[in-house]
Amino acid sequence: MSDDTTTGNTSITGGHDPVYTTSVTSTIGRPPRKTYFAVQLIGLLATLSVFWISRSFGKEIDHANLKDDSRLTALILRIGELLTTPMGLACAIFIVLGLGLLAIRGAIDGILKFLIWANVLWLLVFIAYNTMAIWLPIIQAKRGVVP
Repeated sequence: MSDDTTTGNTSITGGHDPVYTTSVTSTIGRPPRKTYFAVQLIGLLATLSVFWISRSFGKEIDHANLKDDSRLTALILRIGELLTTPMGLACAIFIVLGLGLLAIRGAIDGILKFLIWANVLWLLVFIAYNTMAIWLPIIQAKRGVVP
């Protein structure tokens, strides 16, 4: 004598993997996990490169009093100072690698596309602001364009 609950499949997912069911993957495709990891690494490398280049302008930034111009400029300069220290660099690398590995494992699939767009927007806004608000005034002052 058997009852229906022991002979039938009582799983909520019907025996399919909840992340990769054929009906879902055929319509939306696989999440862009490796793309996120690549964008995250590119974002880290670009951010660190800008900060390392900005480090060479350290004396000019101190003399130009850019830290008093706006809160955003001061925030970016402080983040740059943090990320160019060994501890800040290690923290940034561990965060990026940790999020990248979580993405590859599929643990953050729900917010993956948002994180990709956030990284791209960060790069665009950060590089544009850093170039226009910090580097450009210093370079123009070195050339003698700005009195």
